[in-house]
Amino acid sequence: MLTERQSRILGFIIGEYVEHATPVASQYIEQNYPVGASAATIRNEMAELEEQGYLNHPHTSSGRVPTGKGYRLYVETLMREEEVPWDAQQTILHQFHQIEQGQESWAQLAAAVLAQSVENAAVVTTPRMDVCRIKHLELVSLHDMTFLLVLVLDEGRLEQQVLSSGGLYSQEELSATATQLNRRYEGKTSKELAGDETDLSELELLVMEAVHSVMRSVDEGGAEEAHLEGLRHVLSQPEFSNSEAVLGLLELLDGQNLSRAIPLRALAREGVTVIIGADSPQLTNASEAMRACSVIVGSYGAPGDASGALAVVGPMRMRYSRTISTVRYLADVMSELLSEQYEGPTG
Repeated sequence: MLTERQSRILGFIIGEYVEHATPVASQYIEQNYPVGASAATIRNEMAELEEQGYLNHPHTSSGRVPTGKGYRLYVETLMREEEVPWDAQQTILHQFHQIEQGQESWAQLAAAVLAQSVENAAVVTTPRMDVCRIKHLELVSLHDMTFLLVLVLDEGRLEQQVLSSGGLYSQEELSATATQLNRRYEGKTSKELAGDETDLSELELLVMEAVHSVMRSVDEGGAEEAHLEGLRHVLSQPEFSNSEAVLGLLELLDGQNLSRAIPLRALAREGVTVIIGADSPQLTNASEAMRACSVIVGSYGAPGDASGALAVVGPMRMRYSRTISTVRYLADVMSELLSEQYEGPTG
């Protein structure tokens, strides 16, 4: 537990560091903020905050900078979320009503608007069903004791996986097994598969375990269509001034790596999720670049129909109060647009 003065000092330091990206000294706090204490007292409080892990002390400076733990405390207890200004809201709404209606166009525009508004990289996924369902599966004999599982999910998504069995099965046996499994599981979700494994043969159990794993991966993230904007904003930040940091960030934001590094659908469940320096247990594949970044994730969609995710990726030195409110507002706008598309305009 921090004292009121320590909390205020931490908030002042974070605000200054976010704005100027330079370590903050006790004398500067004394001269520019209403702490009501001497520079020596402020310095002692900063030393205590450092000991507790909320601040760090760069070797080349007498000032302090926030740590991931400091940013986390700030976001959860000290920060006041900014509202998106009314005129900015109207401008955003006007932009959405000027483009051609369609989920792809909306997602692309949302990424551009989000990146410009918060001056960081923005990622917006196109909406898809909240959970996938089995449409059809086929089993194709390969050689020896291996065969190919071809799984067709709703929305026409195709997944394939090579499986190894403990015995030899002819194509006729594999086709008969596929027919039986299709009759039993067609239209079911991953959750509906769990626990429904009674009376399955060894081969059927092997297939359905693989099906369940694939569907769970798709539901939690998987590879999905995403629009990235604002890369130049984040690359202009001093945290990415050296080539190694730039390469790490570019690798992180590469389309093939992004969904593995940041499982947006799994993170964007309720409200807005704030990840600071890969502090989420769901970031199991976090790279060094991810550990230097923060991610603000929001979900949007029409319940029961389709959903997508919006995210801002940038350095931990981020304007959280503005970024969180902007992600929240754009998620509401996108949800309303999708609801109108699925249900028709209200009124």
